[in-house]
Amino acid sequence: MSASAIEGSGEEVEDLLHALSRLGEPDGTSSYLRLSTRPVAQNLANVPKDEKARNFRRKNVHSGGYRLRDSSDDHGLSPSVALVGAGAVMPEAVRAAELLEEEGGIGADVICLTSYDLVFRALRARQGLDENGEYSILETLFPESRKLPIVSVIDGHPHSLAFLGGIQTVGQTCLGVADFGQSGDVDDLYEHYGIDAETIIGAALDAIG
Repeated sequence: MSASAIEGSGEEVEDLLHALSRLGEPDGTSSYLRLSTRPVAQNLANVPKDEKARNFRRKNVHSGGYRLRDSSDDHGLSPSVALVGAGAVMPEAVRAAELLEEEGGIGADVICLTSYDLVFRALRARQGLDENGEYSILETLFPESRKLPIVSVIDGHPHSLAFLGGIQTVGQTCLGVADFGQSGDVDDLYEHYGIDAETIIGAALDAIG
């Protein structure tokens, strides 16, 4: 399980305790918490205030991810593309969605993966390749009613999320860091590696044709 950069203020300790609780159990797993030195505004998580909705969000976080932003909820636009991110690049994904809607009139959903490993395992379970797996999170993240082309973005190798298009058999563009060794500030490096908001927007426009 890799930790999301924006799960909400005060939620991280609970996520850590949940991960620790899975150790030593007969059906348990170990967890890999990938931390970032980049500050990320926690209010981007838009943590629900309603307790029922908050509990549902918590369950999704522990299952591999959550829907951060549905385009129809914000501007009444029908969704055209799903932007899926993990970790410290979530601000770029959210910004790209905002610009697509505000400047292009294009609806963009945003999905935050807290553990792409768990989502991959859920896909294998649905395919019958993991007898002990549970896969309801797939319908939560990628409901049949929102079958959209995907642009995935991660500050790691792009192939890490390349399986996502197979969940609904949709087209996918994978953005990430495929080579290493550059130095600079975050904005310059994100632009160089093509994981900045402008590159995400370009990939989204290409994905929807």
